[in-house]
Amino acid sequence: MDTLVRTITLNGFLNVCNLHSVNSHALLRKVGLDASALVDPERHISAETLCKLLDLAGQESGSPAFGIQMAQQRQTLDFGILGVLMRHQPNLRDMWLAAIQYRKLLNDATAISLEQSGDMSLLRFELLVDSRIPQTQSCELLAGVMMRTCQAILGPAWSPKEMRFMHAAPPEQYLHKQFFGCPVVFGSEFNGMVLRTLDMDASNPAADPELVRYAESLAMPMSALGESALLQEVRKHIYLLMPLEQACIERVAEQLHLSTRTLQRQLDQHGTSFSEILDTVRRNLVLRYMNNSRYSIGQVAALTGYSRQASFTRWFHANFGASPRQWRQTNLA
Repeated sequence: MDTLVRTITLNGFLNVCNLHSVNSHALLRKVGLDASALVDPERHISAETLCKLLDLAGQESGSPAFGIQMAQQRQTLDFGILGVLMRHQPNLRDMWLAAIQYRKLLNDATAISLEQSGDMSLLRFELLVDSRIPQTQSCELLAGVMMRTCQAILGPAWSPKEMRFMHAAPPEQYLHKQFFGCPVVFGSEFNGMVLRTLDMDASNPAADPELVRYAESLAMPMSALGESALLQEVRKHIYLLMPLEQACIERVAEQLHLSTRTLQRQLDQHGTSFSEILDTVRRNLVLRYMNNSRYSIGQVAALTGYSRQASFTRWFHANFGASPRQWRQTNLA
């Protein structure tokens, strides 16, 4: 299933290309776009196209932090009516809960979750893109935009406790550390920011309940979950819940505010089932983890919902025609 993003996501792309003397028009043509695609911020393009474009830009520019440099160029909360709704929430926690509630107004390719554990909170995100598509620059762009979004509430000097990325570390990390202002961990088991719970609850000086109510009145009809969006929403929640060993239909139905029976019936009307979507997401996540030698096969099994490695090995052989060990020896050679 192709996922779409708004071309506003590419804000800053031309400027960073110019900074590195890169021919932006040539890069756009290589992925089937032209400069007119950047004129209308509400136009949609394929998320895979976006990922390929930013990967090419990183290669052509020689910058391992191209995505982060784009985030530096972005205006905070440039999300249209959703930006208004987020900016005027009473605190950072409510701002992100609003973003998650009205996620349809962001894009179809991003899944976000917020979890609290004691004095720390975890803001996780996933890109819903085939694991064979390069995602490093897109992932770092998203992380950078998320941090800039937090700074809209807490001020430009704020930084998270820690930033984590699943992909491998670049050869040069100076710009990453300078931009995020905190330890940056690569090869992690998740993508996301670790934040102080105190920061999440700090009062927002720009909070305005009247503006929030106004923005909600506009956002609610725009974000209604239509039939065509259901499968994508199920995929998003499975991506986020699988590493937590909670990717079951009951938990996903709860997240969608549906009964399990209603979700089953709606998926059946779409000619699919929860188990089929689960398997598709699992295959994508398995390839992502298997391509990172940092993870043992046992860890890959656990992160994709298998408590027993033997069961995972049987599933893997049925899907990829080889044992996990054989596949890794062949594909990582």
